[in-house]
Amino acid sequence: MIYLSSSTPHPVAGEIAAFLRAHRPFDTLDDDQLAAVAAAAEVEVHHAGTTIMRQATPRPDVCWVVRRGGVELLTDGRVLDLMGEGELFGYTSMLAEAPPQFTARASVDVELLRIPEHVIRPVLERPAALQFVVSSLSHGIGLLARGGATAPTHLAGRPVRELIRAPALVCAPRTTVRDAAGRMVDASTTSIVVQLDGGLGIVTDHDLRTRVVAAGAGADTPIQAVMTAPARTVAGDLTATEALLEMLDHGIRHLIVLDAHRHLLGVIDDVDLMASERRAPFRLRAQIAGAADVAALAQATSGLGPAIIALHDARAPAETVSRVLASIHDTIVRRLIELAEAQLGPAPAPYAWFATGSFARREPFPGSDADSALAWDGPEDDEIRAWMLALARFVTEGQSAVGLVPDDHGAVASSPLFNRSIGAWEQATGEWLQHPDRDKGLMLLSVVVESAPVWGAESPAVRLAAAFARAPTRELTLRQVAIGALADRPPTGFLRDFVLESGGERRGKLDIKRGGMLPIVNLARWGALSAGVTAASTRVRLQAAQDAGMLEAADVSLLRDAFDLLCALRMEHQVEQLRAGVTPDNLIDPARLNPLTRNSLKETFRAVARVQRGVALTLGLSGR
Repeated sequence: MIYLSSSTPHPVAGEIAAFLRAHRPFDTLDDDQLAAVAAAAEVEVHHAGTTIMRQATPRPDVCWVVRRGGVELLTDGRVLDLMGEGELFGYTSMLAEAPPQFTARASVDVELLRIPEHVIRPVLERPAALQFVVSSLSHGIGLLARGGATAPTHLAGRPVRELIRAPALVCAPRTTVRDAAGRMVDASTTSIVVQLDGGLGIVTDHDLRTRVVAAGAGADTPIQAVMTAPARTVAGDLTATEALLEMLDHGIRHLIVLDAHRHLLGVIDDVDLMASERRAPFRLRAQIAGAADVAALAQATSGLGPAIIALHDARAPAETVSRVLASIHDTIVRRLIELAEAQLGPAPAPYAWFATGSFARREPFPGSDADSALAWDGPEDDEIRAWMLALARFVTEGQSAVGLVPDDHGAVASSPLFNRSIGAWEQATGEWLQHPDRDKGLMLLSVVVESAPVWGAESPAVRLAAAFARAPTRELTLRQVAIGALADRPPTGFLRDFVLESGGERRGKLDIKRGGMLPIVNLARWGALSAGVTAASTRVRLQAAQDAGMLEAADVSLLRDAFDLLCALRMEHQVEQLRAGVTPDNLIDPARLNPLTRNSLKETFRAVARVQRGVALTLGLSGR
């Protein structure tokens, strides 16, 4: 070991091993492996202000672990992050075989453990370290070779209680609009909380404009007459990203923050949560909701691509970008339905419009198809059916006009197969459950078990899910779902710039959806359905499968980490295509994957295949 200071006691290998054992990814090593790393570690001491690694210099062949003190990570002179005790830096550049994208500088006197590449690489390339590497890939460097990385945005993970800028204004229900507005002006705030018996209301500056000024209400109007009550509240430990999605999903721009005892902490708005460019989804949502016709809607929706690019460049996780996409999709569909009803007249029966597939799971990507279905509460009447089909054609054609591509297999509400009365859906569900392999049975069952209402009452969704839950032949269907989940095999890896498929053939492109994500999505669907969970995200389904004992905890952890990596890679690929003006697809050139990503994908494919083999063995399907 190299010791660079005589003022500090010399640590022995045993002390180093004990220190590393407490931190990721070294906590996954056995005693012998850990001892080898500790023996190879060299100790460095740097004084405050010393540069340890420079941005845009040749890639290092070592990485560092902070043992004492702190290290600042900077890009172009701006501090991006502060690395503390036990944190690892320098390895992403080393493994990606790319120049460092930041400068590392000692913020105080710091003691580091310097670990050479030939020692740390095997540690990071183990399946047990996949979660650690996925997190680094998703938030630290680009997944694609030559992909530009931007500064990580740490605001997204902070709890909202830390983002409250000032105490909330609070008033009584009988306070006049004049007095409330005056207090808001004096405090330079955009909202005031109304204290109610057993709850809270809220009035925003938007409410004052629309419910007071535009409506001609007098200045002496009680504030309770124009408030929103009950106001939407969130816990103080909710992250900024989660709060953003809460606002976007409900079309609001203010949230009341409560502590663990339900006491008022304050109010946050969209300005607290993100920089100006990341507020684009809120502006976009408002423009879509107010579009006068399909042409205006198309004009508004043209801003969706730039908004997605801005979110990605701000280092929003792929899961967040997908949720924003799903929320904007719902807003577009609702506006199209409103425009359709204005043209067609009142609906002859109550109905519900469903998003299905990835939009229902809240997991779409810029290139995802917009699957849909419709169910009405009434008889199988020709007049009703004609109206429902006319509505569906208007909406699906409108989706195409604004850039939301309908499913190319015809799984859309404008197809008679996906446009039925609730009674017809229930009757057909029974038939598909008895014979799931006939007449697109499994695909049509996706409406029953994987759909999210976008418009209309919830009763159709409840009834359709119940039709599956009570079916006597449910086990037969679950077996068919399992067979389908095992049919899509991940590739086995890469040979130079070719993808090696499970059957032995070589392909020039990696289909990240079919070969990467679908095996995990399908396993999660089977596991969750077996546990009685229908419509939910893949991550929620995996947890439900674990809770019900359908999948082992270790397998669920591997699948979740693999899914996160694949989502991040697919999102980066499609965002780069959006940036280049190319229609997004799922085909990735292996030559564009940096070495770290290639290796992580290989381990991901092996992990998924291992889980598939375990499920097949458990269900007696191993011979398939």
